[in-house]
Amino acid sequence: MKKLQLLSMALIMSVVSVNAQLAEVSPVNGAPTESSNALFDFLYNIDVGSTGSIGADGQAGIAFVNNQYWVSAWASELIHILDNTGAFVETITIAGVTGTRSMTTDGTDVFIGAAGAEIYRVDPVTRLLQGTIPILPGGGSDASARMVTYDETLDGGNGGFWIGNFGSDIASISMFGVTLSVIPSATHGTAIYGGAIDNISPGGPFLWIHNQGASQDLITQLDPATGVPTGVEYDYATDMGPGVTGIAGGLFISDQVSATSIALVGLCQCTPSNEIFAVELVPLLGVNDNDISSLSLYPNPATRGVVNIETATQGDKQVIVMDVLGKTVINTTISGTELNISSLRTGVYMVQVVQNDATATRKLIVK
Repeated sequence: MKKLQLLSMALIMSVVSVNAQLAEVSPVNGAPTESSNALFDFLYNIDVGSTGSIGADGQAGIAFVNNQYWVSAWASELIHILDNTGAFVETITIAGVTGTRSMTTDGTDVFIGAAGAEIYRVDPVTRLLQGTIPILPGGGSDASARMVTYDETLDGGNGGFWIGNFGSDIASISMFGVTLSVIPSATHGTAIYGGAIDNISPGGPFLWIHNQGASQDLITQLDPATGVPTGVEYDYATDMGPGVTGIAGGLFISDQVSATSIALVGLCQCTPSNEIFAVELVPLLGVNDNDISSLSLYPNPATRGVVNIETATQGDKQVIVMDVLGKTVINTTISGTELNISSLRTGVYMVQVVQNDATATRKLIVK
């Protein structure tokens, strides 16, 4: 299986060599490279179609919410809830929402696109519609919300969405539906179904498009600033089983579906049965860490405003905390062991510790 060299994650970009980044090769168009932490290392696939946990094909959107997969039936009001192994839990409907094509989350709410001119906001606990975000006219784009992916960095850090529909433009919009930027269809050249913003990978940010191209299940990397494809692609056909064919579906990025990786996860409208698949995007622990001896991070999960960071070495420690989208939320130096995390909301974070030219990265859960 062809791979793309990836030497580190965004949390430790200060120790990633420029030459390593330049040596990256497209797994579709380039020669294979050997790396135990290669991009697109296959993680798993789950049969969720007619012969799998849902028992029916025609699935489209996918998200991972509160440790469960949400999988939407195409052009229907049905949303199937699966546990974190892909086992069926229940099928739900949300009053006022039908035709779900894609789903995304900001960590609190679920946002749903139904290939129209609005985005639905849903409370994942009550499963109730909280309102809609209209895609306002006048932005110079024909993009609609078949693909919807939340991006907390948009609109000056106020958040927003990337949207698109098959061969349309791709647009970024604010949380109020105002167009912020437009990528013309002729520039990105993809047939958009799902998408995921990537503020984590070295050299990013990137926008990954689940592209119904020649292979019908191709994930294409774009530069969101220009909309131009970078040449990096993943073709799920390389990891399908014998006799399986695919069509693109939903897409998301998560650090919660694999113990070792931040994963790129897609829904394949496969024949003979629909599948969820995941490939490694970024390893959870940086492979270039010169690991700090006896690093301890506790309590973890953290339920109050302080965590302790202990090492076997005396001296100051630089601590950088980043959220799952790669945004730095704390950057400080501590001389003792206590790190104030009272500013962090509930979620998953990566904590990088630098001390005496040694570096280590750990995952932190805040409840």
